[in-house]
Amino acid sequence: MKSKYLFISLLFLQSHAWVPNVQVSQRKHSVTVSALPTGVASLVAGSVAGAIGVGVSYPLDTLKVKAQLMIPMEENNLGTDGAAVYSRRVPTTYDVVVHVLKNEGIAGFFPGVKTTMMGQAIIKSVAFGVNAMALEALPGGSTTSLIAAACFAGFVTSFLVAPIERIKVMMQAQGKDLYQNNEIQCIKAVLKTDGLKGLMVRGLGLTLAREVPSYGIYFAVYGLLKEFSPFEFALAPLLYGAFSGCASWVPVYPIDVVKSIVQANEGDQTVNVWETTEDLYKREGINGFWNGITPKMLRAAVNHSVTFFTYDLIIDALL
Repeated sequence: MKSKYLFISLLFLQSHAWVPNVQVSQRKHSVTVSALPTGVASLVAGSVAGAIGVGVSYPLDTLKVKAQLMIPMEENNLGTDGAAVYSRRVPTTYDVVVHVLKNEGIAGFFPGVKTTMMGQAIIKSVAFGVNAMALEALPGGSTTSLIAAACFAGFVTSFLVAPIERIKVMMQAQGKDLYQNNEIQCIKAVLKTDGLKGLMVRGLGLTLAREVPSYGIYFAVYGLLKEFSPFEFALAPLLYGAFSGCASWVPVYPIDVVKSIVQANEGDQTVNVWETTEDLYKREGINGFWNGITPKMLRAAVNHSVTFFTYDLIIDALL
């Protein structure tokens, strides 16, 4: 009888108190107390999930960036008489794989991976944490609140993403020995040629234009799938994560292509986004804005399925 009243009392406390988080097992009548608020738990889980997700999918991201930059790189490297030389053939994923293996070997698929994993640990920590706290602050559990919280998370993380991706893109766009796969040398080179502003700000506007709607789709689609999908098997988060990751990238992918070109440029001169966009369109037409889409979708599916699966596992353990 006493255990019955204890169980009812604990359920009442759990539904009315935000900390500590109390969980009750009816089978064993055991009580587990978590001192972590949801926002803090999301920071921890997002950090680990972000690093693991980007690590396992990094070679696909390298292929994506190199596919986006291969034609602009040919413009810089193939001109022998002072005139720009362009190739109108869009490189396939196979072309890029052969190019990397021939010129850089296996290591060519992993330039900048350490910085990116550490950076993504921070980025995803902030993204998941801000999203969770924004959801708690917004009224109700409507789809509008879900999207608003996700877009706000994208806005906040953009200021971290821009400098981290600047280094990532520079490392991935390099020749075999330019930075010796050393992120510190790359950062020093960017600071020397572009200054702190070039590191922190170049591509920031495009990053905001990409991240805000992308995160809005990312978290909203995953949340809606978890809530309304009929699938409840243990590996469902892998499926939901893969779908939400791909869905979040398709609408903003052309922005990412232009951003990669802008961030791959060195020097402290201003890189005009509209001129870059116009130049890309003149050279390659509309197809140029989809360079690297195949490895990107593969990467998104792998990265975000692992990210959400890992995140859910850790959240379940912490809360």
